[in-house]
Amino acid sequence: MRRYFALFALMGSLLFASRAQADDTIPVRVDTRVELLSIVFRLAGAEEYNQSNSQSPYAEEVARQFGPFKAHPAVKLAEKVREEDGIGFDAVMSYAVHLKSDKWEPKIPFRSTPMALDKRWKSDKAQAFLAALKQFAADSKAERFFADHKRYYAQAAERLSAELARRPYRAWLGSFFGARPKADFCAVVGLLNGGANYGVAVRYSDGREEIRPIIGVHQFDAQGLPIFDANTDALIVHEFCHSFTNPLVDQFAKTLLPSAETIYPHRKELLYPQAYTTPITMLYESLVRACTVRFAMDNDTPANAARQLMEEQARGFFWTGELAALMGQYEQQREKYPTLQAFMPEVSAFFTRTAASIEAQMAKLPRIVSLTPANGDKNVNPEAAELRIEFDRPMNGASYAIVGDPSQTPSPANTPNGPAKPHFSADGKVFVLPIKLEPGKTYSFGINSIYRPGFRSAEGQFLDPIQVTFTTAGAK
Repeated sequence: MRRYFALFALMGSLLFASRAQADDTIPVRVDTRVELLSIVFRLAGAEEYNQSNSQSPYAEEVARQFGPFKAHPAVKLAEKVREEDGIGFDAVMSYAVHLKSDKWEPKIPFRSTPMALDKRWKSDKAQAFLAALKQFAADSKAERFFADHKRYYAQAAERLSAELARRPYRAWLGSFFGARPKADFCAVVGLLNGGANYGVAVRYSDGREEIRPIIGVHQFDAQGLPIFDANTDALIVHEFCHSFTNPLVDQFAKTLLPSAETIYPHRKELLYPQAYTTPITMLYESLVRACTVRFAMDNDTPANAARQLMEEQARGFFWTGELAALMGQYEQQREKYPTLQAFMPEVSAFFTRTAASIEAQMAKLPRIVSLTPANGDKNVNPEAAELRIEFDRPMNGASYAIVGDPSQTPSPANTPNGPAKPHFSADGKVFVLPIKLEPGKTYSFGINSIYRPGFRSAEGQFLDPIQVTFTTAGAK
């Protein structure tokens, strides 16, 4: 297959495209604005830009080239705005795409915050950071580094482009949300972002849009190139949808927020660690996840669509199934609702109903009644032969998840070993895992996780993840 690579060699704006944009395709790029912002916040110690799964030969080259500039004023300013204003995650990528593609200048003046720039950026901080960023790019010789990696960037873009070709993303987006004739689409490979993905965009006062989902890379092959697979499908559509759904949430915030403020405290313990730290962020994610499920239902097998729904629910959004079904009604009534914007009053009414019934809905979630050995016990008998979990209701006997603690190294060594297969009691309320413990050892593991939501009730409701730690008594 012929490849078309576009190289713009000016500092801060090298864009390596895997294919030209056409009506039915979406180009893919490695965008050096994204790379440089990721590098600066990586040096500033931002956890989301230092994920362990972002390590690669390319990341090592980045460390060698840019590591000596860790004390640069731009890095120090990144640390400051992160601490004072919460600049991190998508706020960093939002800033990146608001820079011009031919020089380090804002596409829309930062004198007042551009409409699509993350609101955590204050005008004075955005302007001050830009001056420091320009100097960082010059001092670190970023232009030369990016130019030296043009072939690698093109190969990385081609990898993601192959995945984009598997599904009709652009056609579906236009059909589902309504035509956006002034929208320019492009997917961006975030080579340093690990498992983090961001749905960012630029919007102009004349209606033009630049929709730029950034897809992180958390797998690399032996050559150090990104690995994308079928699981990337949901990430791609999720991040594209953010550029459509977030503005709708903002537009209807007055009617949506009261309900969200009622719902959020009930799910904060699970959502906050995922960086969904406010009621409005919960709304952004709720709407985009329901749309992602609808995409799977329209473009994938029923089994895969069901799996996608389960994954969304496991992250704490247990209302996703009902909201996705409501979106199905929208799809069936397009004469009445030509765009999702026209349907948003129905979405607002949905969240009003959910808020009114949130306590009853929370009561449907399974809970642990007792756990043996007990969580936090520091004197567990090392002769204990089983891990016993008692639930408050019958559970699905075909599904469970005891998950190694990723904060421990090596994780499996701190998870109780099972010499025999686990089983549920006849009534489905008790789970028993045969174990063999060692004396004087601390065990740490999860019962469910947002990535492995095995335990669920017979009715299909997931157990919220619980972290367990206990220590056995020392050898006598």
